Amino acid sequence: MISGTLKGLALSAAIGLATLTGAAHAQDVAGKKIGIAAREITNDYNRDIIAGAEKALKAAGAEVVVTDGGADPRKHNENIESLINSGVAGIVVQLGDAQQLAPVVAKANAAGIPVVTTSIGSKTEGVLADVGGDDALMSAIVSRALLSSIDYKGDVYVFWVPGAPILETRKRILQAMVADYPQVKLHEVPTEHSAARVQAQMEDILTANPEPGSVAAVWGAYDLLVSGAVEAVRRNDRNEIKIASIDGDRVGFQMLLDEESPFVATVVQDVPRIGSLAAEVLLKGIAGEKEFASTLFTDAWLATHANGVASAEKRWGAGIWDEMSIPREDVEERWEQNGELIVVHPILP
Repeated sequence: MISGTLKGLALSAAIGLATLTGAAHAQDVAGKKIGIAAREITNDYNRDIIAGAEKALKAAGAEVVVTDGGADPRKHNENIESLINSGVAGIVVQLGDAQQLAPVVAKANAAGIPVVTTSIGSKTEGVLADVGGDDALMSAIVSRALLSSIDYKGDVYVFWVPGAPILETRKRILQAMVADYPQVKLHEVPTEHSAARVQAQMEDILTANPEPGSVAAVWGAYDLLVSGAVEAVRRNDRNEIKIASIDGDRVGFQMLLDEESPFVATVVQDVPRIGSLAAEVLLKGIAGEKEFASTLFTDAWLATHANGVASAEKRWGAGIWDEMSIPREDVEERWEQNGELIVVHPILP
């Protein structure tokens, strides 16, 4: 009884302290301007990180300014410099390269402006933390699913954008796994952030490999990128080819849950939480806190045909079926929903 009372008191005290701390952080930014610098805003992943951060920052009373680098790293850095020069209280940076960002982060530090990055994949010198999905873990999960779907043998075509840090990480994990399976042969297909470009490349691959079985699978660094390959495979009636990728965007679920889809899996990220967690770290940094884990991660889970309904609703809510114009009952009839949904999250010491 005493133990239970003590636990209750401790919990009440913790809740009270969290409330007071949250209020203090809100006071620190109330009426101030905070910047969100996005390298690009092209898919659900980009938009939902921004939305998650913006919601948390506005709830704290901040004015939020969002910039879009249009996928140009130089423009991205220029936008960050502009935010620094405008006197923002803090900056959330979405995507980029740690070395490329280091000079502008140093300028922000010199101006007393705290910075948090999202989805860089490593900590940039001078930032409070990098927040994102665990790309190594997510790649291991989706690569395992894809390799299993082809029984660990055959030719696998790998689409990624060279130089994009988190995409390089994802590809590197696939390569490490395939080293244990000599009957799998990887074919690297460097590309651009363009589904149309990937579709054209995949058309060429299918033309060069017309026999069923000559292409076992396609691995994509993210959903929107590999959607071009899915379209090419379907147009050429090559649905025996298995395809998988990462992110769990709406387009990913549309591909996954469509009738006779060759797209067999996507790793879903809690993307809005990336944004809100980055905002929380930034608010604490503005309030004077300095000690954070270098990298912070959010939840992820594998979506397949067999758990697609639960996976989609966990990521997007029950309204996703209207948004995608896909009746839930059609999906349940098309794919037996007997697969377990298992959420994974890195445990940090």
